[in-house]
Amino acid sequence: MCKVIAMVCLTGLLVACGSHDVIHLSPEAFQQVCKDSETPEPAPTDTDATNIQQNVISIGMQISVTVGEDSSLNRTYPIPPNCTLDIAAVGRIKVCGLTTDELTGKIKTVLERDYFTHATVTVAIETQTSVNNMAPAPGGNPAAPGIIYMLGEIGRPGPMQLPPTEEFTLTKAVIAAGGFSTFARGDHVRVIRYCGTGRKYETFVNVARIMKRGEFEDDLPLRPNDWVIVPQKVISFF
Repeated sequence: MCKVIAMVCLTGLLVACGSHDVIHLSPEAFQQVCKDSETPEPAPTDTDATNIQQNVISIGMQISVTVGEDSSLNRTYPIPPNCTLDIAAVGRIKVCGLTTDELTGKIKTVLERDYFTHATVTVAIETQTSVNNMAPAPGGNPAAPGIIYMLGEIGRPGPMQLPPTEEFTLTKAVIAAGGFSTFARGDHVRVIRYCGTGRKYETFVNVARIMKRGEFEDDLPLRPNDWVIVPQKVISFF
C-alpha cells in the first residue's frame, strides 16, 4: 500500500513539474502573447542582396529541389526560422549559409549513396520574403511574413507560408491545408507559440464550431512560427 501511495505522489510531482514547461491560455489571452518580446524586422541590407546574387540560402527564402531521376522527389521548401529542412528521401539538413551548389552536393551525395548510381539534382532560390517589401494589408498595416507549421489530422501537413496581404487565422490555415481528415478532432485544435524570451504558450480552439456556425469573430489570428496541431479522435469500439 505504501508503495502505491509513493508511486501516486511521484506521478503527481512529475506532472506538476511538466506543467511549468508550457503556459496554457484562453484563445483571447493567447492573441496577446509575444508582442512585448518582439523586435522590429531589420531593413534589408547589402548582405541580403549579396546572398541572392551569390545564391546563399537564408531565412525567408523559398527554394526548389528537383531530382531528374525521380519527379516524386521534386519539392518547393520555404526556409523556416530554424533553417532546417526535411528534404524528401534525404532527411534533415540545416541549410542557412549554404549556397545552392553546396546544398545540391549534399543532396546528391545522399541520393547516390542510397538510391541512384547517378543523381541529377538542381537547387534554385525561388523567392525571398521580407517585411520591408510586403504590400500593406487592408487598413494600411503591413502584414507579418513568415511560416506556420500544420501537423496532425490535416489534409496537407507541413510548413505553410503566411500570405503577405491579409491577416491569416486558424480557420483559414485549416482550409488552406486541405481541411480536417476523417478522424480529426476539430473541436480541440492546439496552437503553440514560442516567444523570443524562450517561453512556450499554448491554447485550444474549437475550430469545428467556428466553421459550422460561422462564428469567425472567435477565430484566432496566427503569427509567424506558430505550430498548429490537429489531434485524432479517440474511437472506441466497445
